[in-house]
Amino acid sequence: MNILLFVLGAAAVYWLQMLACRFLWNRKLSASVVFSEKEAREGDAVLLTATVENRKSIPLVTVKVNVEVDRGLEFQDQSNLAISDKNYRSEIFSLRGNERVDRELPLFCSRRGYYAIDGVDFVGNDLFYTRRFLARQKVDSSICVLPGKTDARRLMVATQRMMGETVVRASDCDDPFTFRGIRQYQSFDPMRDINWKASAKTGELRVNIRDFTAEQEIAILLDTEWDSLLKPDALLEESIRIAAAMADEFIGRGVTTSLVTNGCDCLSGEQLRIGGGANAQHSAAIQHSLARLKIPRERGEPTAAALLREQAEKMDAQPNRKVSWVFISTETGESVVNEWRELCARAVKACWIVPAYPGSELPERLLQDADVMLWEVAYGR
Repeated sequence: MNILLFVLGAAAVYWLQMLACRFLWNRKLSASVVFSEKEAREGDAVLLTATVENRKSIPLVTVKVNVEVDRGLEFQDQSNLAISDKNYRSEIFSLRGNERVDRELPLFCSRRGYYAIDGVDFVGNDLFYTRRFLARQKVDSSICVLPGKTDARRLMVATQRMMGETVVRASDCDDPFTFRGIRQYQSFDPMRDINWKASAKTGELRVNIRDFTAEQEIAILLDTEWDSLLKPDALLEESIRIAAAMADEFIGRGVTTSLVTNGCDCLSGEQLRIGGGANAQHSAAIQHSLARLKIPRERGEPTAAALLREQAEKMDAQPNRKVSWVFISTETGESVVNEWRELCARAVKACWIVPAYPGSELPERLLQDADVMLWEVAYGR
């Protein structure tokens, strides 16, 4: 009889604790995950802070919090990590009543992109660890990882090739930095343009206005059409880095710069097209847009040849528009070459950058073209 009562009592305790845990374990339990930065650059390290708060008096012996992030963000600590389509990280917390615990998780930004975390999963247990309970909480945290840096030496060669020719053709002055006037300093003006003598006389910062900045325009045409063999991700990602670096360099020199691609914005789903601009806000807009650029994996997007043809038709419709073109594409087929030459005939200046792996060679029809530049990309870049 005593044994029976003991068994019944133990069973009652077990079921009571299980029911209590089931209905109370996640009551007044909350979590948040926050990136230490709103934006970073490819190759940077950031922190993801996971916070769990138990706002009830009942302690929680263990509660597991599961966080999933895109594979473009890598956890530097590989423990408690599962990798499949995303990186899944589990963190176990032990919380007293009315306690909050913060935990910092270092992340490495291995790839540009827009990364958002929209929820975390709680996993609880009863006191005997025989039952598991699940709950999900919505969160809203995101980070924009900008395209990484590219080879500074080759970038300088490419930009100087464009800037030198464009400035000469856009201005009758021998010196492309001939002053047109002085105006009041604005927040987007680079420090190198400050006229210190004029600033000292007026007591306010003044900057020089340069003739050629308002007269020239450079448009970057970026081809991101994907092909697993001819256009692997590594080459397309380097193309995006080149476009981001060149846009930043041109705008830093005060040149009106625009961008057209056949990729889409991952948030809006619209094809990425950014009109001309030459201030810091415009540069930031291009960098963020390239971070959010989604490489098309289907054949429905415009091809490189179609992009070139479209811009040539626009030039025909605006005969007085003076534009220099930077075309970035790994595609060197005959149709692309023909459309490229049609666009060159309408441009002030044109430059074609062809990202390729070491050992690759340009087709014979492009070898003698001084406006075509082979850009080697290391394997595994």
